Amino acid sequence: PDRDASAPFALVCSPEVAADAGTTLKTSLRGGLHLNGSLVDDRYDPTGGVDGHVDGEVALPPGDVGFVKVRAGAACHVPVERLGGMLGLGAGDEDRLPAVPPDVTGPAVHGALSCGILRPLDYGGLCNAVRPGSLPLSDMFAAGGPGQIRGFLPSGVGPRSSRGGPRTPGGDALGGDLFYAATAAASAPLPRSLGALRSNGGRAFGFVNGGTCVSTTAGGGGGAASLLSPNLWGWVANSTRLSVGCGLSLGTPLGRFEATYAVPVRYGPRDARRSVQLGFGFSFG
Repeated sequence: PDRDASAPFALVCSPEVAADAGTTLKTSLRGGLHLNGSLVDDRYDPTGGVDGHVDGEVALPPGDVGFVKVRAGAACHVPVERLGGMLGLGAGDEDRLPAVPPDVTGPAVHGALSCGILRPLDYGGLCNAVRPGSLPLSDMFAAGGPGQIRGFLPSGVGPRSSRGGPRTPGGDALGGDLFYAATAAASAPLPRSLGALRSNGGRAFGFVNGGTCVSTTAGGGGGAASLLSPNLWGWVANSTRLSVGCGLSLGTPLGRFEATYAVPVRYGPRDARRSVQLGFGFSFG
């Protein structure tokens, strides 16, 4: 955490972040499975195919924390020309779709979903993980930002402290142990007037993003809420944020670049929001 310029021994952050500062020991086993774009036509700006990943981590003794953590995601991309049947196009009706040059990928629709869950484990008292707030903030999930829930800053969605530093709107982000983020989008190649970007795979897209990040231990009680509790899933649904917008994307050998303008249409009073964003990533989401 930053230190106060006028009081060097004071921290410019919330008490929760200050309490999390310091050295901790974590022993964990991690593993995952990633398709890495092997089933899509373009890894960084796909218009056809499916992609997915799943990651798991178990923290165990010896160490200060114990938990099991799972994160997964999937995406599907379908060219509009393959939706001819759904659009009522029969054989020989392909001319009703816009003509696309052979070196340019046509319009497409996209869907993506990512989610994660973190459950504390105490191993019979060997790890102090069942007390709310005992897990390091670095192990918690964060939600918001380009490529995920656009229209919100990174870590702009989810539990926050009552106060934070001067550069932290709404209070310091504390992360959560349950999150999801969903995207529905449609994209099309750029117009011919933008020849250089068009020929290099630049696309325009419109999107709807939804998701949330919650802490199931926020209310205390010595542990996380049951995943079978209807109240938990009602809470997740009621806390879902939504945004709509449009943007430009470009898949490069380095990754996916995008510039977007998003309007949050459902948000919390302390969420950190930003409409205009630039993003870089390695997958569509």
